[in-house]
Amino acid sequence: MSEEKISVIIPVRNEENKIESCLKSLSLQTLQPHEIIVVEGHSTDNTVEKAKKFPIKIFYETYGTIGGARQVGLENAQGDFIAFTDADCMPEKNWLETEFHVLKKNKNAAGVGCSIENVSKGTWEETINELSKTFIGSGRSIQGRRFKKEKKVLSISGCNSLYRKQSLYDVGGFNVKLNICEDTEINRRLRKQGYDLIYTPKTKVLHDHTRGIKLFAKRMFQYGQGRAQSKLFDIQVLLPASIPILVLLGVLLPLHLLILIGLYLLILFSFSIFISAKNKKPQFLLTIPSIALLQHIAYGLGFWKGVFKMGGIKLGFV
Repeated sequence: MSEEKISVIIPVRNEENKIESCLKSLSLQTLQPHEIIVVEGHSTDNTVEKAKKFPIKIFYETYGTIGGARQVGLENAQGDFIAFTDADCMPEKNWLETEFHVLKKNKNAAGVGCSIENVSKGTWEETINELSKTFIGSGRSIQGRRFKKEKKVLSISGCNSLYRKQSLYDVGGFNVKLNICEDTEINRRLRKQGYDLIYTPKTKVLHDHTRGIKLFAKRMFQYGQGRAQSKLFDIQVLLPASIPILVLLGVLLPLHLLILIGLYLLILFSFSIFISAKNKKPQFLLTIPSIALLQHIAYGLGFWKGVFKMGGIKLGFV
């Protein structure tokens, strides 16, 4: 199809139960990559042994962060185009071919991404899956959401993206300090540089995010903290950023605060009714507002921890 090479990079740590499914899906791509790079975070399980069953290259990162892992992969990649996915993901067969065509067609685009379909089973996992498809569960993020047409977007996901290698170099590479939101942060710098990011509806990545409620809350806390530390201040942080105002309102005008809380809970229950009816699952009437409330609290706490820990940005090439 083209002499231009694609390198696929997979950051991984302790994913012995999922890495083989990911690598198998890559072996079935209609457009085969030039190389698959697994960047190992010093796993303590059998991740490396299972990964070595496939024709891959393994590099080790010492930053202890996902941003550092992506940077190590980028620095060692031979391809002209760099694709990223995660060990718990299984791209569709046409993933690379589709995103490659879209990226080549859009001359000003630095990267292309598509939707992510969560495939985990169980009441709480399915609740999280459904919530991620809504504005209250994902804000403006395209992760978990499907659009009908190709369009420009603000960001694409680190587990589902194809970039021009030179574009990543142009903005200095990944922030190696970041253990989360490293994809959103570099996408922001790409857009500031004048590049476009494109969403395509013609392929998708399956995501097996199986985790309990405790790990989900921890992940949301990390997302909030990472967004603050990355200085990604947009609509995603509107709710947590308003917490001091709400506290002040509770002191000065407690009745007004109760009204706002009532409106918030009404919105959550309205969403739960809609999603429950749509999926014909009455349990969502309880689980949707419960998970949404947990998500917003954890995200908010993480955001304010990140605000207090905010520091400078260290990039991979500077």
